Amino acid sequence: MSTRETDLSLLACHTDEQLLGTVFLYPLPDKIETAWKKLREEYRGVTGSKGNLPYAGLLTVLRAIGYTGATLHPTSKSDPPKFLATSRPIDRDDLHAAVTLWEQALLQTPDDSFSFGYLSPLADLIAGTAPEPVSLWDHITCDNTAVDAPGWVWTAAGWAIAQRLCAEPWPIDGKTVTFRADLDNSLQVWDNKLLWTNTWAAAYGETESDTSSDLDQDENDGAWKTAVRYATLRLDVVMKSHPGLPHPVAVVHPRVSRLSNTLASTRTAWFAPRDGKGPLLNLSMGGKGQHTHLDHTTRLALDAWTRLHGEHVFPRDTGETDFLGLSNLDLSGPPGKLRALVPFSLSFPIGKGVGMHTRRELARHFGTTLGQPLVRNREVAGRHFGYGRTVIDGRDSVLLDDEHFDQILAASGCQRLRILALYQKQDMRTRMQNLLAYHFNRPDLARTGMPEERVIPITEHVEVLLQPAPDLLAHGNHHDKRAALTRQLAGLNAPENTRVLALCETEYDAKAWARQRRASKKPNSTIPDPYALDAKPHVNQELARHGVLAQFLTFYKPGRRSPLKKDREINTDLARLGRELEGHHRGHMAIADMHRAAGLAHPRLTKALTFGPNGLKEPLVHVGLHLRQQLGKRRGPLTEEPKLMWTLVALIPRAGQWQTLAFLPDEHRTGGTWLDYATANHRFRSKTLPEGRRRDDLLPRLVDRALYELGSHAGAARGYVLYVSGAQARSIWPLLANRHLGKTPDTKGLIDKRPALPGFTLSPEHRPRAVVRVTSASDDLASPALIERLSHVDDEETETAEGKIATGLFQLEDTDRTFILCNLPHQYSGGSRHARAGESYTRWGSTDPAEQAETWYSHTTTEITVVHHPADQVPLTYGLAAARLSDHALHWNHRTQYPAPIHLGIQMDKNHPEYRRTIDLFDSDTDSGL
Repeated sequence: MSTRETDLSLLACHTDEQLLGTVFLYPLPDKIETAWKKLREEYRGVTGSKGNLPYAGLLTVLRAIGYTGATLHPTSKSDPPKFLATSRPIDRDDLHAAVTLWEQALLQTPDDSFSFGYLSPLADLIAGTAPEPVSLWDHITCDNTAVDAPGWVWTAAGWAIAQRLCAEPWPIDGKTVTFRADLDNSLQVWDNKLLWTNTWAAAYGETESDTSSDLDQDENDGAWKTAVRYATLRLDVVMKSHPGLPHPVAVVHPRVSRLSNTLASTRTAWFAPRDGKGPLLNLSMGGKGQHTHLDHTTRLALDAWTRLHGEHVFPRDTGETDFLGLSNLDLSGPPGKLRALVPFSLSFPIGKGVGMHTRRELARHFGTTLGQPLVRNREVAGRHFGYGRTVIDGRDSVLLDDEHFDQILAASGCQRLRILALYQKQDMRTRMQNLLAYHFNRPDLARTGMPEERVIPITEHVEVLLQPAPDLLAHGNHHDKRAALTRQLAGLNAPENTRVLALCETEYDAKAWARQRRASKKPNSTIPDPYALDAKPHVNQELARHGVLAQFLTFYKPGRRSPLKKDREINTDLARLGRELEGHHRGHMAIADMHRAAGLAHPRLTKALTFGPNGLKEPLVHVGLHLRQQLGKRRGPLTEEPKLMWTLVALIPRAGQWQTLAFLPDEHRTGGTWLDYATANHRFRSKTLPEGRRRDDLLPRLVDRALYELGSHAGAARGYVLYVSGAQARSIWPLLANRHLGKTPDTKGLIDKRPALPGFTLSPEHRPRAVVRVTSASDDLASPALIERLSHVDDEETETAEGKIATGLFQLEDTDRTFILCNLPHQYSGGSRHARAGESYTRWGSTDPAEQAETWYSHTTTEITVVHHPADQVPLTYGLAAARLSDHALHWNHRTQYPAPIHLGIQMDKNHPEYRRTIDLFDSDTDSGL
């Protein structure tokens, strides 16, 4: 009898004492604390700063002059550094000179007054300390379930690993690839012969419509379209802890880094020293356009470093002899000693991603070079997870044609849906009419049309009201009039138990808006910032104040039909209408997201969770905790405090259906209320985001109170499972952090006087049945690399074959509570010509310019860690539930980054009018389209 298994190896290796090697510690004398504090006061007096000393500048100098890793510990305002750690000893005279020059640069000493004879008690104390060689491994605390180490250890370990990789050439696709390290433990290909190249014309064609760029270009000058652009392979190297492993692991993150042909608006750059030796110097930039400049810390570091080498930092009359001379500042043409990353990622003639083949070969090279095995995982549950959402030509017939649709509506908190279709242009009106007619199975209304400004029942439980709203939806500076325009809309006052939704037209062209926004930022520009005129956030909020949830729909952009899609027989009016709307992907997605906002949850969720021997058989509430801190606006005369957004969303089994509730904190953040998801959504959108910080002491108590009050809504459920977004929450609750895994809370549910987990300050009967930490692939996880199919014949013979694709749930070796959900991007499964680019060759092996312009997709991961579970149940049951709630998207054709309860909280957050990812009030990354 033979059995088959699948193993998955990550782009991560185990580590040991020999690999990490030795570091040199300079234990600084106690009296140096006075010198640090005195220098900080002088620095503040000279610069007017209220911050800490810019230690990063000193470390940059030390790393560069000593070709070494270097870190100070600690570096807080209240606790000055007590020791310096380096990967190799630094010459005493060099160390003294580096500190001396950094201190003079710090205090803004004039150029002609710099001196190596400057009296610096701080330099005397640091240079007078003898280094002590110690094993880096001795400073790492390991037990059976957790790894802990001071912050400087992780930095030093990354340097040791990077140097090993830097010293070993990598043969791949007929090339011999060598890497060059920088000061931040990153490696990149520096040899121009190994850079990837392409032109705009080769990627997009020379047409007048192809004027988009990630940089400001003269659109009337087509020369830039045929100019060659460059990209390089860059590896970020880190040492990390991994939940469940008793020792740290080395992780490599490969990426395509696209090089800019100008310094304007760049943020990251590197410079290669003249001698061709040592690490690349990292340069951080600030400002935009012609005002782009080196940031303060980088300027201090370079000022000190270049004086040590007798060079100048900034362009002078001699130009060519300067460190950043005029010839170095010109980035056009083949890359030279100074290189920078493109400032934006809107479009580029070289795509993102390295592809699957590169990851596989890099993993083999990584393991061989370090002499360590890769981190392996064994598949415990493959596809099919069961009963996922299926659509036919974009329509969710399972949900909308369900014979118990009235019960689904009732579980969401209403008996009827009213959809206000608000439009500006006639073609959008027709598009909305056809989409609604198609999704609600009324193809006759697409032919005969729907009367305007009159409520039209289209099903027994759904009605539509089409009406023009050009002034309300138009972009412009008339935001003060939008409240009155909203009140004039028909259909706002719906009967009791009728939920009102709005499908709204919006004009949005990301590329055109990005160009206009950049033009608006230029000096003396009279062009308005398009995001300041954007109608969407204001309309969204005004409708929410009337209890209406808005979903925005952009102009029609035809989508291409997959050539892999089999033609099916078209024999009904509905199927014919679906074929006409086949390319309207944005429209189908907008309708689906409208259902999500309405709180509709199909009962197929029950079958998905209970499927198979490890499914959850008992009725449980599934709760998701999402947390996000949004930085306040820092530019202009007014500043803002950070905003704190957190949501709890619960999926509750109730009489064969699923009810979706969300917790809405009150205005003063002293309590809150559980409401149906739709009601919580429109109330949340109608208010401003509350101020707060992630480390607010009140936050854990508010979360626990909300979990306690959930009990009155749980019905027949026997408890609840809590899913937590790990990246944002692990610093708040100790047991969510890798270094605390395995610790036991006290009888009050505390660890180090802090709540161990959400809900743990409650009495045992009110605590969560299980707590599952979920970390998305975007949060710096090790990525999948090697897939092996193992066939066991009897007990003695095993045959191994390399696999290409893995889409299951894998359990991490030597642990029973950490799982990897291996994901395949849905674009990879599509039918576009280059969807699977990089599957069997690297970018060096590709000769097709159009293929180089595409994104090369690879497997991604979701890490699932069962932090707490009942003693009489295996963690796999709850890990599998988290995987199914991610794979079983409620209103999306493909899996979501997080389990459904967390995903619903994230979408609720993103739909808020004030949501943004950066400190800019209207950022070009803001989702203004769908």
